[in-house]
Amino acid sequence: MSPLLAQTDQARDKKDELRLLVNSRHPIIAIETAEEGRVEELLAEVAAELGVPLFVWSVTTGLARKGADAPIYHTDNPEQALASVALISGDALFLLKDFARYLEQDRILRRMRELGEGFRAARRSIVLSGASLKLPAELDDEVVPFRFELPDAGLLLQVVLGTLAELGKQNQLKVELDSIGLRQLAHNLSGLTRDEARRTLAKCLLARGRADTQTLTDVLEAKRLSLRQEGVLEYLKSSASFADVADLKNLKEWLRKRRGALTAEGQRFGLVPPKGIIITGVQGCGKSLAAKAVAGEWGLELAKLDAGALYDKYVGESEKRLRKSLEIAGQLAPVVLWIDEIEKGFAASGASADVDAGLSQRILATFLTWLQDRQSGVFVVATSNNLSALPPELLRKGRFDEIFFVDLPDAEGRAELFRIHLKRRGRDAAQFDLAALASACEGFSGAEIEQAIISGLYSAFAQKQQLSTEVLLAELRGTRPLSVTRHEDIARLRAWAHDRAVPAN
Repeated sequence: MSPLLAQTDQARDKKDELRLLVNSRHPIIAIETAEEGRVEELLAEVAAELGVPLFVWSVTTGLARKGADAPIYHTDNPEQALASVALISGDALFLLKDFARYLEQDRILRRMRELGEGFRAARRSIVLSGASLKLPAELDDEVVPFRFELPDAGLLLQVVLGTLAELGKQNQLKVELDSIGLRQLAHNLSGLTRDEARRTLAKCLLARGRADTQTLTDVLEAKRLSLRQEGVLEYLKSSASFADVADLKNLKEWLRKRRGALTAEGQRFGLVPPKGIIITGVQGCGKSLAAKAVAGEWGLELAKLDAGALYDKYVGESEKRLRKSLEIAGQLAPVVLWIDEIEKGFAASGASADVDAGLSQRILATFLTWLQDRQSGVFVVATSNNLSALPPELLRKGRFDEIFFVDLPDAEGRAELFRIHLKRRGRDAAQFDLAALASACEGFSGAEIEQAIISGLYSAFAQKQQLSTEVLLAELRGTRPLSVTRHEDIARLRAWAHDRAVPAN
């Protein structure tokens, strides 16, 4: 067997874990996943190693022994299927697909509980699988959950090789990637299920009829579209760098020092990869741009978690959304995970517990557990406009490496902002009096300075003249910045951050 096709560590570990559960006499095993094919393959391998038969049930086919020609008569009825399971003697494994929904019926639930009690004395396990499992409380003592992670790079490499071989037989497919390129292609598919990865890769290959370096980019773009449809985690392409961020010298220096911890040389030296940071501060001062720039400067991919989209009206779905998003982030590693406006997802969890039946507390607990246990390849950058709304357990040391406060830019920072935004719009900053402009916009945020330039362009075009210092000064004089209209709010924000955060500027 080719070393590229060797069984992955993930596959071996999951098989060992499942075999241990069966040998430990766990009567009911719950696997929440949409990857039915992988579950059935895994169970078939475990059953073969244990020397026991595997029976598979679905409502359309009934209960059938794996490899048999026909199902047991009349077992498409869920209750009759359980009755047939009870009649099958000896050790065995039973995979029941999408069966959890029928457990709401009293007779079926009763039969399942009786089977669970009887299975404790033998190597007989019922495996419940489904994309979403909501099991009755009566089964809590009988059921053990089995975590089924997204495929790792090893399994995805098998998907890549299998897809190339399959399409190569059917089409004129030119493969120009070496073994390193194939492994990179597998890595670019991370975060997708096995079937999603196969479909995504096949689409990209068939579109151009070849597998080359462009395919690597095509797969990333297709994955971005796929993950965006999930609605919570968005896979972004970040071209920003620290050169695009004005001022924030302390933050930039902190990040530059820790970049070495991502290298093999730094880790041999004893550097521990950083966990993450929180960036808070005045609105419009570059918090989001700084988060994007971390990924661009470090040469990492960027994934954005929309904290406000976590909440779902169905009980249990919000926690599942979060767990799935965090699992995908782990598979994308090394990656920068940007949580924009984190207070939308985790603010006031204690105060709102009575209002949302404890949902916010469960969401927070799930996130805190992940922060504590997450792998080092995920660097979290959380941005916030109001950290005082977050629970203290999220802000304590150990969750994040540091909290940075972004204040309004000083005169040097304002001049740099004009230089950046003028260059971005094709203007030579040397033709403008940056010192006069910076002096005229004291108290302005970066966003307000950018907006003044945009407005100035409109005014200059309407007046049929070039953009000039005088036009920009007129725009600045007609603008009331946030530091004036919300002076009290910004003062309170600065007071809160004085002893709680490190100045980013």
